[in-house]
Amino acid sequence: MHEFIYLAPNPRTAIPRINPFTPTGGICGVDQRSQYKTALGLAKRTLDYIARYGTPPTPHAYEVFYTVCAGLNPQLNEALGRVIAEHRHVTAEDAERLYQKFLSPQQLTQRVETIGAQMTNEMSALLSMIGHAAASANTYQTSLQNAEEQLSTNGGQNTSNDLLRTLMSATKSMAQTNAEVCANLETSRAQVEQLEDCLKLAREESSRDALTGLVNRRQFELLLDEAIHKSSATGQPASLLVIDVDEFKAFNDAHGHVAGDSALRYVASCIKSNIKGKDTAARYGGEEFAVILPDTSVEHAVSLAERIRHLVNARHLVKKATGESMGHLSVSIGVAECVKDDTAESFFHRADNCMYAAKKAGRNRVESTTPEEPVAEIDAA
Repeated sequence: MHEFIYLAPNPRTAIPRINPFTPTGGICGVDQRSQYKTALGLAKRTLDYIARYGTPPTPHAYEVFYTVCAGLNPQLNEALGRVIAEHRHVTAEDAERLYQKFLSPQQLTQRVETIGAQMTNEMSALLSMIGHAAASANTYQTSLQNAEEQLSTNGGQNTSNDLLRTLMSATKSMAQTNAEVCANLETSRAQVEQLEDCLKLAREESSRDALTGLVNRRQFELLLDEAIHKSSATGQPASLLVIDVDEFKAFNDAHGHVAGDSALRYVASCIKSNIKGKDTAARYGGEEFAVILPDTSVEHAVSLAERIRHLVNARHLVKKATGESMGHLSVSIGVAECVKDDTAESFFHRADNCMYAAKKAGRNRVESTTPEEPVAEIDAA
């Protein structure tokens, strides 16, 4: 595979939380000057590769190369790598095609709209079939009424034979119509089920992180609101874990960004293997993860956090290709329980502070808070 596929920098510095031009933007623990230097480095690298592959620097082309350099979309990296491997350059048309396929904000909306239009067409076809069946049934009912009237007014043998032939013909026609309707309904049912599966997949894709398969930040925030409202309505506890990989930048610098991506997938798998059906694990951004735990007290949440921490730290990581030892990963985890009048912001803030308390206490730790003993705020800078 072409080298361009492996240009992703540290994922922590490539997520939407970074905005070097906004005073309040950025990631906890990373100062604004560092963010600015990181973004500037990505911009320079982007322009270098645009020049290397002879691509006109249109806004969409710049976004394609910037996204690849930032490692935000592995599928885009692979697609661009294939283009370069085949042509050794990237035309404006190539860049626009990649943008429309992987980055256009209208892509998912258009896909959902297309599926919705197809489902509407199927519903219209079903209504048409039902109307046709209803008309056929009315015709058959009219035939029966006419036959009854004729029998009551004229009971001759010849008349009865004629009526019998008429009724047999009407019955055959009705049976044929019913058979056609049943066949068409079965076909439409299969098509509607297929469209529903496509729509479900599109919605699922829009809520998942491409690298880890966990819920993405946008979906996490929606589900966190739901968990808070449910806890408030039922009186049942709800807890939250905020998990951050320790010294991940140093790991990336030492072993490369491909190994870094694998490490994030490994941490995600450790989290997923320890949660149950109602729990939700999310990649909040970069090397930071979060887990929503409905119906879970802070004590049980701490136990779960300790299992995740031990599992992450237990494995000795080795590069498959070279056998190079990469040592052990560790995570710092903050735990908080939902309290009265909590908002998503305040709930996450307390868990996030606990995570920084764990880092301040030496990393590879779990720190928790209770409603009675809120953790002191930690200066992330």
